[in-house]
Amino acid sequence: MNLEQQGRGFYVPLEMLAIARGVYLAHQEDPEKRAGLLDDRADTVYKRTSHDLARRIATGSRIVEGREELGKAVELDSPETLETLRALFSSLLVEIPGRRSQPSWFGAHIYPFVGELIHYDAVERRIKHSDSAPRSSAKKHKQAEKVAVGTNAPSIERYLFRDGGSWAYKVLRSDFDPARKQATRQGLHDLVQDSGTPLGKLAKALSAHDFDYDEAPVSGTDTGIQLYEDLSPWPDLLREGTRNIVARTTAVPRAKRMESLMHWVPYCLARHQLRLARRKLGADDCESILLDFGNEATPLRRESQKILIGFRNAIVQAINVQAQEMILESEAEGSAAKKARYEKFTQEGGSAVDSPRTFFSQTLAAVGALNAMAGRRHFTLKPPMLEALVSATIAGDVEMEFDQFCALLYEKYGLVVESNAAAASPLAYEVDKSVLDHNSGAFREKLAAIGLLTQYSDATSMVRGEPR
Repeated sequence: MNLEQQGRGFYVPLEMLAIARGVYLAHQEDPEKRAGLLDDRADTVYKRTSHDLARRIATGSRIVEGREELGKAVELDSPETLETLRALFSSLLVEIPGRRSQPSWFGAHIYPFVGELIHYDAVERRIKHSDSAPRSSAKKHKQAEKVAVGTNAPSIERYLFRDGGSWAYKVLRSDFDPARKQATRQGLHDLVQDSGTPLGKLAKALSAHDFDYDEAPVSGTDTGIQLYEDLSPWPDLLREGTRNIVARTTAVPRAKRMESLMHWVPYCLARHQLRLARRKLGADDCESILLDFGNEATPLRRESQKILIGFRNAIVQAINVQAQEMILESEAEGSAAKKARYEKFTQEGGSAVDSPRTFFSQTLAAVGALNAMAGRRHFTLKPPMLEALVSATIAGDVEMEFDQFCALLYEKYGLVVESNAAAASPLAYEVDKSVLDHNSGAFREKLAAIGLLTQYSDATSMVRGEPR
């Protein structure tokens, strides 16, 4: 699995949902329509949708052959119609924190509010002589004939999807708990199926005019992905949290469930990456993370910043250790090429180790588990990530006492918010109790502000799995 900077953050759940949607499309003719979803057979078979036309409209991109726009098979009544579509779909693009400029159409992805909006990755690819041959259908052959050799054309290929979503989908489909897996299957099916809404119908109509799409299902590529469940609790925490999120099919709107899933999945993968790195370095204890909910610099914030720096360094060190082991193995095999391939991972300042380290911190920052994408960063939980965490932790319409919830955050995830959890962690003597008590009060206020905490009395506060 490639945990690279390019595939950070929201690209992880986007890839996972594209696979799930593709499985749904590949099995639409089944009586149940969900028969193939999370199937644990060796190969995952799914169809990929590019949504290249909708994304080109959203970003104002043009792919031209001479003076004619490529794939101009869709009839638009007027320039006003095009502008209306552009305004609509540009508002549906996934916001990528830290992005400084408007990306090309293939760098822009549509937020999966409804199933018909879900799509796979794509790129612009130069048409060559071999590409102008029939591509498995008369329609694609006709399209290819209209495109001059050397012209850029949309092509379904991996660009920003880097196996993180494949890992997440494999984790869910290999769930050993049949009841939990069935609940996840049903909830995930509800999210990726055709919604039949006006937005869904419009997206489906535009998709019919995409230049590239799968007419026949393709096989998945997760056979080489290792889950390492014996070394990390995060695959099973992903399963449990995902079930809790997607199973709320009656009380929580589809868009809210999708938003929680978009934040929970990459968070779990980043924590899984950290856990494996620390295990490689011989650490057996759970990672203790100080969450700062205050509005000013405190000793707690400084300690949280220090913890983040230590975790980023641990990822680099673990890669270096693994690379040294592979170099020794290469020397024993007499493979100079293999040795050279791993030597670049021993250079601490090189891009080979910087990319996985950046994946970790920028993924957490993208979902709101860090305060910022760059600069002096510390651990926190912004409202969407906090909602996702509560939804993943508390099943259904259940209430839990605030102190009990804080204890559970430490027990399950190593998250330290208040003094009782800190006292039980390696951080017992790092931050004064009064500072942690103030932080606990700020955490209460955050929960109350998003409707997840009810104050019944001065002594009783209850955290809810669903907002009122």
